This record gives sequence, C-alpha cells and structure tokens, in this order.
Amino acid sequence: MSRISTTSVGNIKVTTLRDGERTLPLEALKNLSDEDTSRINSDENQSFTFTNFNACVIQNGKQNLLVDTGCGTLFGPTCGFIIDALDELGLGPDDITDIFITHFHPDHIGGCINEDGSAVFRNANFKIAEEEHNFWTLKEFGSDEINGRDWSSLAKNVLSAYDAQLEVLKSNKDIISGVSTVPLPGHTPGHAGFRVDDENQSMFHMGDIIHVPNLQLKDPNICTLFDIDPESALKSRKYALDMASNDNLLCTSGHILEPKFIHLEKRGSSYFITS
Repeated sequence: MSRISTTSVGNIKVTTLRDGERTLPLEALKNLSDEDTSRINSDENQSFTFTNFNACVIQNGKQNLLVDTGCGTLFGPTCGFIIDALDELGLGPDDITDIFITHFHPDHIGGCINEDGSAVFRNANFKIAEEEHNFWTLKEFGSDEINGRDWSSLAKNVLSAYDAQLEVLKSNKDIISGVSTVPLPGHTPGHAGFRVDDENQSMFHMGDIIHVPNLQLKDPNICTLFDIDPESALKSRKYALDMASNDNLLCTSGHILEPKFIHLEKRGSSYFITS
C-alpha cells in the first residue's frame, strides 16, 4: 500500500506521509461514554482506537517543507517509515529544505535524529513555535512517563542536533511562503496546525487535535492522556473542527486515517467526513 497521498492547493503541492499505524490502549482515552467503552471492548478489530502517524511535505517550487518527522525507532515495527514515504515521493533527506514541528511529542520528532543524535535532515532549516520551544526547554520536568523528563530530553536532543539551523517562530509568522501557522494550544502549550493558501485555494492541517478519528469526530469531548491541558485542547479541537466545517476547508491532520484529505460537515455536536 502506498504511504503517500497528494493534493494541490493552487500551485503548491501537499503530500501526506504515513509513517506508521497502531491502536491506542483504552487507558489512553478519557471522557469515554459507557456506550463507547462497550463498543471498544467488543470490537475484535480495534477499529475505534486505530490511528495513523502522519507527516506532511509542502512543495512551493522553491522549498520542500517537511512538517513533523514521524516516530523513528521509538514506537516499534509498525512505525518509522518516513524515509520510505519520502522515497516514494522522489525525495531524500537531503532534499528537505525546511522542517516545521507541530509539537515536540516523540511521534512527531523521533524521525529527526539518528541513533547517534545527529540530524537526519542535514540541509533543513528547523522551525518551531516560540511557545512550544520555551515549554520544552525552560520548564522543569518530573519523571512522568507522558510529558515528562524523558520527552523533554528528546526534545532538547533534537534542538541540539539542529541548533545551527534553528528558527523560533513568533506568532503569525509564515513558515514558508504560502504556509502559515494556526495556534491550537492545549495538546501542548505551543501545539499548532497550519494553513496552505494559494490562488484562492486553501488547506488546513489540524495538527493533533484528534488521535482516534473513529471516536473523536463523533464525540470531540473525548480526549487523551497526551493532552497537557485537556480543557484548552478541547477548545482547540472544537475551534479547528468548526473552522474546517464552517469554511468547507480541505483538511488533514497528524492522525487522520484514509482518505488523508477530507471535508467535514457538522451535525449537532458531531462531525462527519463528506469527501
């Protein structure tokens, strides 16, 4: 099966890269209804908790921007195929001119560095939102398994590998021409999606506002243990989903399944894929 899916936004080419897939344990989900819990427990195929790990390449004719870098070797044998996906697109690591990280969770930065800590994408300018950079570098972390010291150490190792190419983005600064950040705080303090706009066409990447689409589109109140501020994450989730549906935006996200590029329609408090 192909690991890439491509669309055009004006003259800009946008391609999703499927780094891997897995199911999330029931314990990782919060605010589940009794009905959802029962459905998950009785589903032998684990389809409700199935997720993909996606990166994205935006090509504007001058630059090859990679958004997120997948899991690397951190999530086992079903993940870590970002280089294979790039190869399918006809690109190698040295062809990437710019990197933007939506947030510093391991499944988004694990593919940034080699086992020796060196940069995989040696030619890339490395960009991150200021709020995200400051959170992972300035805060004191505990020993928590999730959002703890180990995750902060990984973030700092990645930043060290790209120190000479690092650009910390202030609010509302474009990533590259035609690509702008959309702050979506809560999952992490500086978590962001982005928009691609060209020739009156647009696409919205919603970052990690959802992790298990088969559950969270129907009930956006469901959150995960990975959300640092669940209340803010919920507000960002509903804001992003409302923007996508109200403006009829072509959209994608870091954990969307197939198809990768969709439109959403809001019905009541739920969202449905219409294409």
